[in-house]
Amino acid sequence: MSTIEQYSEVITRLVTEVLQCVPREWQHGTLTMNCDGQRLTYSLLAEDQPGKALLSEHLRDLIDELYVRMAQHNNAWEQSVVTFERKNGEVSFNTSFRHANSQSPTVPSTAKPQKRWWGW
Repeated sequence: MSTIEQYSEVITRLVTEVLQCVPREWQHGTLTMNCDGQRLTYSLLAEDQPGKALLSEHLRDLIDELYVRMAQHNNAWEQSVVTFERKNGEVSFNTSFRHANSQSPTVPSTAKPQKRWWGW
């Protein structure tokens, strides 16, 4: 099973929230998420689109949930990129994950996906 299939439910919720965080005028954009094993950083950008995206707390929670779920299944990533495009009233998206060559960080088995386990 591919990553997108295994985590499709949380990815769908994440993409839905991304679309809520960008101006309606945006025809495309990119959410880039990075993890150094200790903390997550992220940006939602489209340099040639008008206005600025505003990352909601719900989007931050979904990013955390995605990372924690994947890490719990030994599928932690260093970088995840979600791109979207609006065309003729339809939205399409792509995801990519760059995994670390070294061992994934340990996630406590009691971690809840909505909770930031790395302590910010």
